[in-house]
This record gives sequence, structure tokens and C-alpha cells, in this order.
Amino acid sequence: MRLHLSLALTLLLASSCTFASTARHWNGVVGQDGKPIYVTSTTNVGVNLAVAIPLFGNTTLDTMVGKLTQAISADGGNEIRIVESSSENYWYGFPPFTWILTPVITTVSGEYKPSTEVLQKDRAEQANEK
Repeated sequence: MRLHLSLALTLLLASSCTFASTARHWNGVVGQDGKPIYVTSTTNVGVNLAVAIPLFGNTTLDTMVGKLTQAISADGGNEIRIVESSSENYWYGFPPFTWILTPVITTVSGEYKPSTEVLQKDRAEQANEK
């Protein structure tokens, strides 16, 4: 019973959280057009009620693309290309508990061209790391 309660509390605390990470170290390798690219991945954790009814966190593809482009825009990037999207509904994770409160994790990843200022700043930081 304690395990069920701690799992439920963890799901509720983590729900509606969005995590973003960006790969900035490419060792001089560039994109297809000869310009540097960055890759950002955005993950959102949500909870559904009875497997299919959204309860906490909006894990729709539209929302996730919006969060991804918001993070990229805040970083000064443009020319985005979505390279991956996935949504996993963990109804099978810990039955029958997850049949009632179902964790859902959605991830969208995209590559983009960083702004000149961000690229110069990152290259300077990378040079100082060596």
C-alpha cells in the first residue's frame, strides 16, 4: 500500500513537468547545408485517468511542438526540423494502479540553426573547456 501511495505521489508531482535539453557540442561537424545545427529534445510527463482521459499535463503533439519551438525561439534559433516525436502511455506499468492513474510521457526532438550570437558564445565556452 505504501508503494502505491508513493508511486501516486511521484506521478502527481512529476506530472505536467516539461524537461528540455540541447546538444551543443558537435566537434566542428555541421548540418547538411554546411551550417552548424543544434538538437533540442523536449519531454513532458502527464497523467491520464482510466488510461485515456487527460488528467494532469497536456501531452498532445500540438502542445509539445509549441513547447519545443518556444525553447528554441528563446535560444535564438530558427529553421526548425522535427526529427522525432513519441508518446508512451504506461497503462501496463503497474496494473491495476496504472489502469486508474496512467503515466504518459511525450517527447519531441528537433534540429535547428542557432543564432550567430548563441553559436559564438557556445564556441567560446567550449574553447575554454579544453
